This record gives sequence, structure tokens and C-alpha cells, in this order.
Amino acid sequence: MAEYNPFTAGLEPAPGTTKVRRLVTGLDATGKSTIVMDEECPHASVGHGTPAYVVTNLWRTDESPADNHAPLADPYATDEPLSVGPTRNGSVFRVLELPPDKDWRFDADGTEVKPLAFHTTDSIDYAIVLSGEIWAVLDATEVKMTAGDVLVQRGTAHAWSNRSDSPCVLAFVLIGGTKP
Repeated sequence: MAEYNPFTAGLEPAPGTTKVRRLVTGLDATGKSTIVMDEECPHASVGHGTPAYVVTNLWRTDESPADNHAPLADPYATDEPLSVGPTRNGSVFRVLELPPDKDWRFDADGTEVKPLAFHTTDSIDYAIVLSGEIWAVLDATEVKMTAGDVLVQRGTAHAWSNRSDSPCVLAFVLIGGTKP
């Protein structure tokens, strides 16, 4: 399967899409734990050329164990192109807002214009539905997930389909791994 990259450069997320507040802890000058970063995450990207499909990359690490002694640096404040998966020993944390399929995958006549984005990653992924509903589509089965449901995605081919009338918001943690 080809390298999967849903990120679309040059487009801004649609007004009204989910904004994610990112808080990061660290130590103050006296060694006490504190919040060292508190902001609306600036790393919201458009997915699949659809401004209502928003991918907010919150944090990533490139090695495990993570180096929490290193100076604080925003891991996405770089000119490197975005990638879906983590590095071999790294992790990725992101939030996705997926619009209803009918709003971006089909034209006014109901004809599919963008197929499901089947893909794999070299990782184990934890997908948590925060709001709305989504279908996890696999080679041999499909399952509807709603708020509070969690999918442990073990590197297998999959896609997401929002068959409802409302956006679905999911959180994802991807940890470097191997394909099955």
C-alpha cells in the first residue's frame, strides 16, 4: 500500500470546526510541576482537500522512552512535511474532526467522488470517539463506534466512514510498531 498522507497544504480549516486547547506540563525554575504551554493548538491541517475534515496534530515523540529532560520545544514547529504515522520508536497524538461522508465524499447526485481512504501504518493506534459516530471499515467487517468507544488498531488496513448527519471527533494515539 502506498504511503498514506491525507494532509492538504494551503487550505484553512472551515469556520466552526473543533479547536483543541493544548496544555503541556514541565518544571518551573524551582523544580515544581507547572503548565508551561497553554494554547489553542496551532497545528490544525485540512484533510483530503476538505476544510471541514480537520487534523490537529497535538504532540509527537521520536523515541521511547521520551526525553522529558530536554528543553521544551513544539515538535510540530518545523518545516518537515507532516506524516500520518510515528517514527519507529516514536508516538503521535492528534484529534480528527471528520465531516459526514455526504458532505465531502459524494456529489449532489449521490455519486461517490472520493473513495474511502483505506490505509495502514507501522504503528499500534488507539482511536477514541469523543463525540458523534463513525464506522471503522476493515477488509472483512465494519463496526459503528459512538462516543466513548475505543478501537485498538494493530497496523491493519482500515478506513473511516461518517454515515451520520453530524461531524465526528476522535482522538488518536499512534505508537511506532510493525505491520502484521
